[in-house]
Amino acid sequence: MNNPIRTAIIGYGRSARFLHATGLLGNPQAFQVVAVTSRSEPSLAQARADFDCPTFTDYHRMLRECEIDLVVIVTRNDQHCEMACHVLAAGCHTLITKPLGITREEVARIYGTAEQAGKKVFPFLPARWGTDYRRIREIIESGEIGRIFAIHRSVYGFATRDDWQTESKFGGGIILNWGAHLIEPPMLLANSKPKHLFGSCAQVLNPGDAEDTFYSLITMENGVRVHSQWSFSPKPFPIGSCKAPAAASLATTPSWRSRPPSPPGQPTLPSSRTWRAKEQKPAPKLLATTSTATRPKSTATLPPTFLMTSLTPSRGMKPFD
Repeated sequence: MNNPIRTAIIGYGRSARFLHATGLLGNPQAFQVVAVTSRSEPSLAQARADFDCPTFTDYHRMLRECEIDLVVIVTRNDQHCEMACHVLAAGCHTLITKPLGITREEVARIYGTAEQAGKKVFPFLPARWGTDYRRIREIIESGEIGRIFAIHRSVYGFATRDDWQTESKFGGGIILNWGAHLIEPPMLLANSKPKHLFGSCAQVLNPGDAEDTFYSLITMENGVRVHSQWSFSPKPFPIGSCKAPAAASLATTPSWRSRPPSPPGQPTLPSSRTWRAKEQKPAPKLLATTSTATRPKSTATLPPTFLMTSLTPSRGMKPFD
């Protein structure tokens, strides 16, 4: 049996603990966490409790003092490039949470450093393995619903946040934060290259200067139209700075200014942002529409220009950001 991959983590906040640490702890034959770096002492204390490993406040010192094969970077977006290049130059492979970089130049620099060092870069793109994405890909590939002409991917929620993700100087904003979840998966399903792009974004409710809502329409070379959206309301109602009528009408429980207490036995999540009670929404579904008064029993007989797939995850399935 091969030895476990000696793994270190830079940044140990909510995403690092619940998206990365759980997988590492669940695969002890494959991974051994040997060090964690964070600027937060409570996070370091939690890391020591989770892994019983050395902790650091300076990742340069960690790279010098520890024998490491792989470094997982889960920090602010604006820190990814510099940290990744230092990690690669130190002789370690690296996995970087999305986005890989905040500019094309940063991404090119990361891969250039990896090539020089002879090491690998692994972008962390969890939506590619989402159950909704994989299931709809299977349906499309089966040919059951004919030729696809449009793919929609959207997330809605009337909530605000007040962390670094609201500041453009830190690489914040909903596009860099959710583009990997909402824009890339339907583009992959379209199985073509982009030809035309329209996009619109705005900073509406959150503090800071980064956009908190966006809409994009990408026409692919094969004619498929990819619609992606983050919005505050799931229906065509007016949305004000205090309330979204559609969102309010869907609420099943009150909202909290901080996350409600976790159930007994479950880890407690930080309350660094505003959380909204989870809404009960239907599971991802296929939408098929015809121009005739009656719908055929089999979707395989529908005209190809009237077929559409919908990728709208329920709020309970929303990935961590």
